[in-house]
Amino acid sequence: MSLDNSLVVIQSKNKKYLTVLTSGDEFIINDGKISYDDIKTLPVQVQSSTGDYFNIYTPTYKEFVLLMRRGPQIIYPKDVGSIIVDGNIKNNSTVLEIGTGSGALTLFLILILGKEGKLYSLDAVKKNQYRAQKTIERYLSTLNNDIESNLKLVNSELINFSLESLEKKIDTVVTDVPEPWDFFENNIINTDLSWVSYLPSISQVEKISVCLKENNFQNIEIKETLERYWIIKDNILRPKNEMVGHTGFIVSGRFIL
Repeated sequence: MSLDNSLVVIQSKNKKYLTVLTSGDEFIINDGKISYDDIKTLPVQVQSSTGDYFNIYTPTYKEFVLLMRRGPQIIYPKDVGSIIVDGNIKNNSTVLEIGTGSGALTLFLILILGKEGKLYSLDAVKKNQYRAQKTIERYLSTLNNDIESNLKLVNSELINFSLESLEKKIDTVVTDVPEPWDFFENNIINTDLSWVSYLPSISQVEKISVCLKENNFQNIEIKETLERYWIIKDNILRPKNEMVGHTGFIVSGRFIL
């Protein structure tokens, strides 16, 4: 099987790199170089020109979104998990994502929803959606199993958007835009629905919380997810000095009846 044009992680002793295998080309860093033509299978370990070893393998979702080139700021993997759980998103859910952005969350929603679910992703900027679609196609091409994305891109300003324009009833709304409350200019929620907003500032959090209460949402929660890794080396086991701190607030709620 040809690996030409395959998306891979190349892991040196100090760093990970995301790259595409190209026949006849080489990968070069300070730890040496390797020829892409020497890579015949994945995963594999290849020795560089300086004698160092590289691990080469297909990226996980987390590695892909953290290493990929991107435009708008992504939702970090540590927050994606909370959004999925707080939004009660399952493999047969119908989700409206407001703010396609770079497509990092869009991609994971596709992986969760699979063939049974449906994802609508709204963004006012066509360029964002074009980039996100290419990103999604690139990652899905690395998977051995066939995944139907069930994704429909919706190009619209949020303030002009109406739920009635969608073919299916929405189970969950997830927003990653500065003014998620604009959704309620043209939409009234009157059926069971979960809501999750990802926001960087506490003033936005306060405003969407008030808005959700005014629109009869219940069980409103506000949180942030902090993540700290630990070092495991020989007989050393201790937390790292640095940590992944505040990236955004997650505001969730549910309209019941």
